[in-house]
Amino acid sequence: MDENQEEDLSIAEVIEVPQVGLTHVAAHISLDILDSARHRRKLYVGEWLPEPVPDGTTTEAPTPGRASVTLGKSGRTALMVVLESLTPAARAAFVLRDMFALSFGEIAAVVGRSPQMCRNVASSACRYVRDRRRQETASDVHTRIVTAFWAACDTRDLAALVSLLDPEATTLSDGGGKVRAALKPIHGADRTARFMLAALLQYPKLEATLQSVNGKTGLVLRHETTVSGVVSFHVQGEKITDVWLVLNPDKLRSWNHS
Repeated sequence: MDENQEEDLSIAEVIEVPQVGLTHVAAHISLDILDSARHRRKLYVGEWLPEPVPDGTTTEAPTPGRASVTLGKSGRTALMVVLESLTPAARAAFVLRDMFALSFGEIAAVVGRSPQMCRNVASSACRYVRDRRRQETASDVHTRIVTAFWAACDTRDLAALVSLLDPEATTLSDGGGKVRAALKPIHGADRTARFMLAALLQYPKLEATLQSVNGKTGLVLRHETTVSGVVSFHVQGEKITDVWLVLNPDKLRSWNHS
């Protein structure tokens, strides 16, 4: 047996289950990336939102009652926003446990915590994420509410817009310092409605389409054929509780690739 064969056997003995070894390596790399990203976001101008992904069929935004949108199956903006609120260790514990079914001992080796602490962190993260998922309304209701939201924006109907929003609704807009956007969260139905109408007045020729954004119906805003904004929503019951407006052109490249 030559030296190369001995080395191959040694590697095989160390990595008893290759998939698990690769998962550990990928998780460590991901944690390093998350730590780096968290540092960069401290320097980010204004609010940070996950990049919206186009994954459905586009139609012109109709009047209420005429919506027809094909929804994709990718991760939802709401879920990504929730995951972003977790610490890197909690997010890793949740993903490794919930999606890869690793044991808490294996997760502990990845995130550098005790198995019991990983159990607590993963359980807490799972409850948090699942609570948010249970709060989501049915897709057809979500689409109807978003359609009505745009109809109210398009007609500048402040009262109708306020009626669609939860009294405690929150709006985040992400311009990344590249375009004008609110630097802090906007709270309340009236303030959210007025902010949206004021933002739309800046673009009198703005066109909107209903499209699946990260798996849920959202609004794609175009100005002179260029996508200038993508709006995602969280709807609970029949009220919009969260509005996420991405304006940063760096995050809209996938919408303007053609």
